[in-house]
Amino acid sequence: MVSEIFVNACILIAFISLAHLFFKDIEIPYGDSLQAKAVIGISSGSLGIILMLYSVKVGPDIIIDFRYIPVLLTAIYSGWFPTILASILVGGFRVLHFGVSEPSVIAMLNIMLAGTGFCFISNKKISRKSKFLYSMMYLLAVTSAALLIVLKFSLLFFEITAMFCLTNIVVAWVAFQYAEYLSEFIRLHHALKYDAAKDFLTGLNNVRQFDASLRDFSRLALKKGRRLSLLFIDIDYFKNINDTYGHMAGDSMLQGIAGILADSFSGQGIVSRNGGEEFSVLLMDCSSRQALKLAERLMKNVENHEFAASEKTSLHITISVGVSTYPETTKSVSRLLEDADSALYEAKRNGRGKVVLYDSSGFPQEMGS
Repeated sequence: MVSEIFVNACILIAFISLAHLFFKDIEIPYGDSLQAKAVIGISSGSLGIILMLYSVKVGPDIIIDFRYIPVLLTAIYSGWFPTILASILVGGFRVLHFGVSEPSVIAMLNIMLAGTGFCFISNKKISRKSKFLYSMMYLLAVTSAALLIVLKFSLLFFEITAMFCLTNIVVAWVAFQYAEYLSEFIRLHHALKYDAAKDFLTGLNNVRQFDASLRDFSRLALKKGRRLSLLFIDIDYFKNINDTYGHMAGDSMLQGIAGILADSFSGQGIVSRNGGEEFSVLLMDCSSRQALKLAERLMKNVENHEFAASEKTSLHITISVGVSTYPETTKSVSRLLEDADSALYEAKRNGRGKVVLYDSSGFPQEMGS
């Protein structure tokens, strides 16, 4: 019996490890999609079913296993919908696989009642540890009541109840602590992944993420024959602003520009800070004409914005923009960045505050001011 209980516990822990490995790159908060919740509920219910298949028989049609624990953990970490779905799967399998009998029906009702209670407790604004403790107390109470209905007051009732409570308390606590450890690991994984891809000051993509996006978009443009435009942007006279008003004012201005970029290209392109005062926007399926219009709109948005240089001083600034488009003006997608940079240099050389498109002849041509 001890070896069977140990196997049941090992299956539970192994499944938790695999689940966290599978979901480590997927954030699943309470408000996530119904599909993601359904996957979690089915996974949790499947684990409960597997645990029942390796259960320990302790009486006439009475089995002990850890099927309640995945349902409990699902409630704590994923909300009510996957918990109810898992409860239905586990309860239905209890009757279908082991046959219709009083213990089976009561066990089915018990898992449904337990799942409902877990949902109610998990919805409370308390710590996860408190949710776990309250849920365990609730589980032990309702399961003890279910066993009492089946076994009445008898020696077998006390033996099975004691066995269920002891084993489930120990294994559930270990499983919860392990799940907490893995959750913290995943949180750190997401934080490191975010830091590796985002610029610390503006929250935009950093140059590393820009390079990755440019590679991906370039491959897609070549494979599918799609147009790809790149806007390369530089703040005019930014060094003078830093020298005159200080780096805090400069950082505030960079953050302001980042906000304007994010608003101007929301859902339209990949916005990055490439370093210093340089920014970029990648636009898939965007012609040179469309890219120029978007760049000129951005330039006007920046010019119309009032930046705070100090408590008493506000500034209006300008930007210069270089534009290149594959395959319209840039024949080789590998030169997209180089051509946009050349167009930006031409915009700055010709007085700044301009949008310049790099044309197919290889000479930047001024298109807007």
